[in-house]
Amino acid sequence: MLVQHTKRAWRKPPRFPNKIREYRLKAGISQRKLAALLGRGRNAVSSWERGLSLPNVPRLLRMAKILGTLSEALYFQFYSTQGAEGELNGAAA
Repeated sequence: MLVQHTKRAWRKPPRFPNKIREYRLKAGISQRKLAALLGRGRNAVSSWERGLSLPNVPRLLRMAKILGTLSEALYFQFYSTQGAEGELNGAAA
Protein backbone atom coordinates (compact mmCIF):
# COMPACT_ATOMS: atom_id res chain seq x y z
CA MET A 1 0.00 0.00 0.00
CA LEU A 2 1.36 3.41 -0.99
CA VAL A 3 1.27 6.03 1.78
CA GLN A 4 1.28 9.72 0.95
CA HIS A 5 4.01 11.57 2.86
CA THR A 6 3.55 15.04 1.36
CA LYS A 7 1.88 17.83 3.29
CA ARG A 8 -1.23 19.29 1.76
CA ALA A 9 -2.31 22.91 1.85
CA TRP A 10 -5.58 23.27 3.75
CA ARG A 11 -8.10 26.05 3.31
CA LYS A 12 -8.80 26.40 7.01
CA PRO A 13 -6.14 26.56 9.69
CA PRO A 14 -6.56 23.68 12.16
CA ARG A 15 -8.61 24.46 15.27
CA PHE A 16 -6.82 21.67 17.15
CA PRO A 17 -3.23 21.33 15.86
CA ASN A 18 -1.84 17.84 16.39
CA LYS A 19 0.72 15.30 15.24
CA ILE A 20 -1.58 12.33 14.70
CA ARG A 21 -0.70 12.01 11.02
CA GLU A 22 3.04 12.15 11.71
CA TYR A 23 2.86 9.37 14.32
CA ARG A 24 0.45 7.31 12.18
CA LEU A 25 2.85 7.41 9.23
CA LYS A 26 5.81 6.49 11.47
CA ALA A 27 3.81 3.48 12.68
CA GLY A 28 2.98 2.53 9.07
CA ILE A 29 -0.78 2.49 9.71
CA SER A 30 -3.36 3.75 7.23
CA GLN A 31 -6.26 5.98 8.25
CA ARG A 32 -8.63 3.10 7.52
CA LYS A 33 -6.68 0.67 9.74
CA LEU A 34 -6.41 3.18 12.61
CA ALA A 35 -10.13 3.89 12.33
CA ALA A 36 -10.93 0.17 12.49
CA LEU A 37 -8.74 -0.27 15.57
CA LEU A 38 -10.54 2.64 17.26
CA GLY A 39 -14.04 1.65 16.19
CA ARG A 40 -14.61 4.76 14.08
CA GLY A 41 -14.78 5.61 10.40
CA ARG A 42 -11.89 6.80 8.26
CA ASN A 43 -13.52 10.22 7.99
CA ALA A 44 -13.27 10.66 11.76
CA VAL A 45 -9.51 9.98 11.68
CA SER A 46 -9.14 12.39 8.77
CA SER A 47 -11.03 15.07 10.69
CA TRP A 48 -8.82 14.57 13.76
CA GLU A 49 -5.65 14.77 11.67
CA ARG A 50 -6.77 17.98 9.99
CA GLY A 51 -7.58 19.49 13.38
CA LEU A 52 -11.27 19.98 12.66
CA SER A 53 -12.49 17.88 15.60
CA LEU A 54 -11.17 16.04 18.64
CA PRO A 55 -11.40 12.38 19.65
CA ASN A 56 -12.87 11.70 23.08
CA VAL A 57 -10.38 11.05 25.89
CA PRO A 58 -10.63 7.23 26.05
CA ARG A 59 -10.22 7.05 22.26
CA LEU A 60 -7.28 9.48 22.39
CA LEU A 61 -5.53 7.34 24.98
CA ARG A 62 -6.16 4.17 22.95
CA MET A 63 -4.91 5.91 19.78
CA ALA A 64 -1.71 7.01 21.54
CA LYS A 65 -1.11 3.43 22.69
CA ILE A 66 -1.67 2.08 19.15
CA LEU A 67 0.73 4.69 17.72
CA GLY A 68 3.34 3.97 20.40
CA THR A 69 3.39 7.42 21.98
CA LEU A 70 1.77 9.51 24.71
CA SER A 71 -1.39 11.55 24.28
CA GLU A 72 0.67 14.64 25.17
CA ALA A 73 2.76 14.10 22.06
CA LEU A 74 -0.32 14.00 19.82
CA TYR A 75 -1.84 17.26 21.12
CA PHE A 76 1.18 19.25 22.23
CA GLN A 77 -0.61 22.62 22.64
CA PHE A 78 -3.08 21.25 25.19
CA TYR A 79 -0.21 20.42 27.52
CA SER A 80 1.90 23.51 26.96
CA THR A 81 2.82 25.35 30.17
CA GLN A 82 3.44 28.65 28.41
CA GLY A 83 0.53 30.40 26.80
CA ALA A 84 -0.80 33.92 26.40
CA GLU A 85 -1.73 34.06 30.10
CA GLY A 86 1.65 32.73 31.23
CA GLU A 87 3.47 35.35 29.18
CA LEU A 88 1.34 38.15 30.63
CA ASN A 89 1.85 36.88 34.19
CA GLY A 90 5.59 36.55 33.61
CA ALA A 91 5.83 40.11 32.24
CA ALA A 92 3.90 41.54 35.21
CA ALA A 93 6.15 39.85 37.79
